[in-house]
Amino acid sequence: MIFGPAMFPMLWFMAKGLWGEYTKRPPLWFTYEPEQFPEVTYYDHICGVKYPEIFGGCEDIKVYGDYAIVSCDPYKKQSNFLTGYRPNTPSGTVYIWNYVKDTAPVPIDFGPDFGELRPQGVRGLYLPDENEQPATDVLRIFVANAAKNASVEVFDFVPGTETIEKVISLRDKDAVLDPAALAPISPTQVFLTNTLGYPYRSVLGTLEFISGMPFGTLGYLDFTNTTNVTGKAIGASTTPIGMEYIDDTLYVASLQYGIYAYKLYIPPDDLPEEEVAANKSLGRMHFYPGEKVYRTPYLPAHITYSTELDAIVSAGINSYSGEVKAWFGRKSASWAALLVDRTGPDGKPLVVSDTVTLGLKPADRKFQTLFWDRTGDRFSGLKSMVVENGRRFGVSPHQAGVLVCNTNGLEAVEVPVAPAGGSEQAEAPAQARERQRKIDHLEHMYLARDEL
Repeated sequence: MIFGPAMFPMLWFMAKGLWGEYTKRPPLWFTYEPEQFPEVTYYDHICGVKYPEIFGGCEDIKVYGDYAIVSCDPYKKQSNFLTGYRPNTPSGTVYIWNYVKDTAPVPIDFGPDFGELRPQGVRGLYLPDENEQPATDVLRIFVANAAKNASVEVFDFVPGTETIEKVISLRDKDAVLDPAALAPISPTQVFLTNTLGYPYRSVLGTLEFISGMPFGTLGYLDFTNTTNVTGKAIGASTTPIGMEYIDDTLYVASLQYGIYAYKLYIPPDDLPEEEVAANKSLGRMHFYPGEKVYRTPYLPAHITYSTELDAIVSAGINSYSGEVKAWFGRKSASWAALLVDRTGPDGKPLVVSDTVTLGLKPADRKFQTLFWDRTGDRFSGLKSMVVENGRRFGVSPHQAGVLVCNTNGLEAVEVPVAPAGGSEQAEAPAQARERQRKIDHLEHMYLARDEL
């Protein structure tokens, strides 16, 4: 009994340590938090936060040409993180921002009788011309509305005249439950993720977030025939917040487990009828068996495809505890990385040399850091980042404004070289290791396009 009182603090510290290990980097239990990157790579001279007085509580961002589409809901954090209860608050807003001219962002008008708008993911798709050839005259915009009467809202935006027109509101009891992200594959077909309440409006969201159970779903909508919109649930996932579609591959970011890649078969237009008769599966869209999983060293939220880098960019935070802190008004780390799924000169999968991936197994080291702020002092709780036109754009529901970084400026940073010798003081081993670490970091952190 003499050791009885001492057991309580021991058990407390053990429980706290195990919980810290679990929350640092799912799905593994072993923690790994990278040290802060060298100050020489930081952002003061090349980054800024634009329009914090307009952009508040922003969830997602995507860039098309000279325009950025930004979804924001500054009142989302008034919901109760544990119970999901949300009071009646004003609706959110989706903005179109000409970042090249740097004019004030323009809100999309959903109409006076629209009702509740809780915008989450946003995506666009250029409509083909009258000859079905690629064009950039009209951008079709898809908005995930995670309101109680959930929907996917579709608009047509004409960059030349900066006019926008409502196309359709899509609702389906099986496909559209609590949409978080979108991936249009044609002007009238779109995939989406449903998080079932995370991070607000349903206690199921909190349970899913903590337990890692697959309460979320993936949905599909087809409005080729606008009078008969078809929708269906196509699978389950754990807190699927991000989604992107590139080259017949559907990428889904699960907050707990990383990024999944599903190969999608789409029937070609010129498919002979006799082949369809012989094999009916050739005539319908379907996924190939199996999927590819990319383990992330952090919690991935929204993912975006960068046409500039021809790769997926994933943004997120480094722990469950960081997300909870952010929801209670404290700063949390920001993370964004490039998915590098390539083979090296020897034909083997490329292992990325990056400080943030050292906690992963070598086979899982496929992420190259684009942005890392350990304290969140510069930009807290990054949720989405896209790289286009020599810039990096990022948004967070926990910090006002859009983060804009000059990509090219980072690549011009030079690392001071230590003295070669002579009468100058020789380097200590620790100094040599630190200098080499900085050189290695700057060599590997920012890949040139031809290396990708």
